[in-house]
Amino acid sequence: MESMKPVTTDTTVIPVTVWYDYICPWCYVGMARLERLHEEFNLAVTFKTFYLRPDIPPEGRARESKDGAKPGEPVTGHVAEEAAKEGLVMRRAALTPNSRLSFEATEYAKERGLVEPFHRECYRAYWEDGANLGDITVLQGLADRVGLDKGEMKKKLEIGVYTDQAQKQYEEALYLGVRGIPSFIIGRYFFSGAQPLELFKQVAQKARVEQLGLHVPGK
Repeated sequence: MESMKPVTTDTTVIPVTVWYDYICPWCYVGMARLERLHEEFNLAVTFKTFYLRPDIPPEGRARESKDGAKPGEPVTGHVAEEAAKEGLVMRRAALTPNSRLSFEATEYAKERGLVEPFHRECYRAYWEDGANLGDITVLQGLADRVGLDKGEMKKKLEIGVYTDQAQKQYEEALYLGVRGIPSFIIGRYFFSGAQPLELFKQVAQKARVEQLGLHVPGK
C-alpha cells in the first residue's frame, strides 16, 4: 500500500482502496476529498485502475463539443460546483485519451514510491491543461516533475512491464461488482462516487473504531 503522509498524530492505520481513471472528473474531486480526509486519519491508500471509457482507441478520441463549449473553457454543471469547493480548476480537454499508458505509468510511480505526487500531477495536467495522458512524452514530463526517472519509465512502458498488473486491477474491480468510479473501500466499507467529505469522515471513523477493536454504537 502507498501510505499518505498523515497530518494527524493518530497511529491507527486505515486501509483504503480507490478505483480511478484520470479522465473521470468525479475521480479528481474524490481525490481531493481523500487528501482532506488524511488530515484527520492515518490512511494507507492503494490506487487501482478502472477504465471509465474502455472503448477509447489507443490514439484517443476528439472530445465532442457540448453546447458549443470549446477546449480550454471551464467545465460547467454540478461537477464544476463540487470541484470549486475543493479549489480545483477544471477545463474541457480537446481529446479524451486512452487510459492504458497513464495506468501503467502510475504502476511505475508506485514501484518508485512516488505514486501520490504523480497521481496528482496526472489529474492536474489533464483537467487544467488538457494534456494527452495517452502520450508517453507527456507522461515523461509529469514523471520528471515529481522526481521519477523518465527514461527508465519510458523503457518499461514500451516493453509492457506493467500491462498485466494494470489490466488485472480493472478485471478485479469488475469481478467485485465495481461499476462506477471513483469507488472506495475504507476499512471494510465500500461506496462509490465523490461523496461529501462528511461521509468520508463517518466511514473512516467507523473503520478506525473497528481497527482499535472498540464497540461501534448500534452494532
